Amino acid sequence: MTTGPAEVPAHPTTTEDVPATPGWVESSVEAAFATLPCRGPGVTVLRNAYLDCLAGVSRTEDLDAGHDRCRQALLTALAAKEGVRPDLLRAFETKLEALEAEISARI
Repeated sequence: MTTGPAEVPAHPTTTEDVPATPGWVESSVEAAFATLPCRGPGVTVLRNAYLDCLAGVSRTEDLDAGHDRCRQALLTALAAKEGVRPDLLRAFETKLEALEAEISARI
């Protein structure tokens, strides 16, 4: 019996270099999401996708443009998939913008 890439999918390990956000970012995103009226696995997927997007914004590109792209994708998905009202999305967006500004300031 052989095992190889076709049988065992590759997964990053803790020793591999993969984009990640600092722990304080994840806790701040979690706090912002706690203000939304929706919960569940769909929201968790969107939260994780947002964190992954933030982690993938490279320092060589315009951070503000990268963060804006991540935020807009998240807000669009929350409206379409979770039915979050526009007024709640605006308040949530303000929280995310403050977080993204802090990320930029710390880099």
